[in-house]
Amino acid sequence: MERRRLLHCLMVACLAIVSTSAAAWVGPEPKSSITRVKSNDGTLIAVECAGTGPSLIIVHGGIGDRTRWTPMFPLLSSRLTVCAMDRRGHGASGDSHEYSLQKEAEDVAVVVNSRGGAVFVLGHSYGGVAALEATFLTKRISKLILYEPPLQDPIDLAVVDKIERMIECGDRDKAVLTFLRDVVKLSSSELVAMQSRPSWPGLAATIDSHPRQMRALASYRFDAKRMSAVGMPTLLLTGSETASPYLKQAISSLQASLPNPTLVVLEGQEHNAMVNARAQLAEAILNFLLDTTGTP
Repeated sequence: MERRRLLHCLMVACLAIVSTSAAAWVGPEPKSSITRVKSNDGTLIAVECAGTGPSLIIVHGGIGDRTRWTPMFPLLSSRLTVCAMDRRGHGASGDSHEYSLQKEAEDVAVVVNSRGGAVFVLGHSYGGVAALEATFLTKRISKLILYEPPLQDPIDLAVVDKIERMIECGDRDKAVLTFLRDVVKLSSSELVAMQSRPSWPGLAATIDSHPRQMRALASYRFDAKRMSAVGMPTLLLTGSETASPYLKQAISSLQASLPNPTLVVLEGQEHNAMVNARAQLAEAILNFLLDTTGTP
C-alpha cells in the first residue's frame, strides 16, 4: 500500500514538472556551433552557424562582433543555415600585424568557400564593404545583401586621430560615442539607447581596431564601372531615418551601378535594425533570399 502511494506521488510530481516545462517552452532555440576557417594569411576566422537550408554568411560592422547578429538566428534559422562570422581582430577570430581591406575581403571569401551548396552574404556597414569586395574573389556568392556600406564616406583623418588618442588614454566609451556621433551620425536618441544595451561593452572593447579600418576606407575608391561585374541579385538596405548623407549616397550609387539591385527602405530605422527591428529586418532578408516556396 505504501509502495503504491509512493509511486502515485512520484507520477503526480513528474506530471507537474512536465506541465510546468511545457508552459514555459515557447519553441526550440536554434543550436549553434562555432568553427574556425583559416584565411589566406593564416589568420583564423571564427564562424557561428545555426539552422538548416542554404547558408547565409553575415559580416558585422566596424565595431562589435558576431554577437550583434546572433539574436537574429531564431528568426532566420528555420529557413537558412545562418552563419555570423567574427571579422579579424574581433570576437573569437585571430588577427594579423599587417592589415588591409583586401585581407577583410579575403576572409569573407574564404568563409564563403568553406560552405557547401548555395551561399548568400549579408554585410553591414564596414562589413558591407568587405562583403562587396569579396564578390571579386569568389564565384560562390549566389545573392548579396548590403546594409548601408560606407563606400563614399569622406574620412576625416583628424577625427581618426582624435579617436585614436581617446583609445590610448583608455577612454573607449568616449571613442565609440565620437565614432557613432561624428562618423555614422546616429541620432541622439539612438546613441542614448545604445549606451544602455548589454552590447555596449562589446562595442567599446573592439573600438581599438577601428582607426585602421577608417584609414583603409580613406584610401578606398568606389568605382561605378567596376560594379558591373557584381552580377548576382543584390538587396540594398537602408533606414528611413538614417541621417548620414554619405550612407544614403552609397546606396544610391550602388542602385545606379549594380546590374541587378533591389532597394528596401527599413521604415523608422537607422543603422541598427538588427537590434531595433529584428522582425522587420528578417522579413526583408527572407523575402529577398527565398521565394514563396522557400527554395533559393
